Amino acid sequence: MFLNKAISYFYHMSKNTPEVYHQRMSTAFHTMIALPLAIFVYLFLEKKHNDLAPVIKEVTYMYLIDYGFTLLSIGLTYLTYSKFRKGLSAINRDDPLKQRFEIYSRLTTNAYLFIGVAFALLVLGLFLTTSAIFIVNYVILLFLLSLQRPTPDKYIKDLQLQGVEKKIVKDKQEFAD
Repeated sequence: MFLNKAISYFYHMSKNTPEVYHQRMSTAFHTMIALPLAIFVYLFLEKKHNDLAPVIKEVTYMYLIDYGFTLLSIGLTYLTYSKFRKGLSAINRDDPLKQRFEIYSRLTTNAYLFIGVAFALLVLGLFLTTSAIFIVNYVILLFLLSLQRPTPDKYIKDLQLQGVEKKIVKDKQEFAD
């Protein structure tokens, strides 16, 4: 039974469908959440049990790291979403759907990568200073990223698909050649 599902999965992935791109974007999305989250949870639990001491003990440096890393993560997140929106607006609606999905997939994966860097900054900040500001910022960024979860409805909205193209994405049909 497992083998049949695996073969079916790989057969489906080899097809020329929106589902292939969905799998790629979902993998990037979940990876950018899971990797920093595992470290964050560990540090959070250590902090909660008072077992986590700040690496940086100088108050001036702690403030620099607190505000610097916070501003960097906010700036990186803002630039990422701005670049993503700019990239979306540059996609030509007259191009074939498959080509638009390729560009969209690249834009989305890159956005998730840079948001992953913002997460890493917050995790590093928590490790260095044990400041609660990083916990709050992490939760806020996690919420914002959850709003960008890859779904067929998001693809339809972002790519402004209608009619036949919308049906292709919704029904996971093959792209027309």
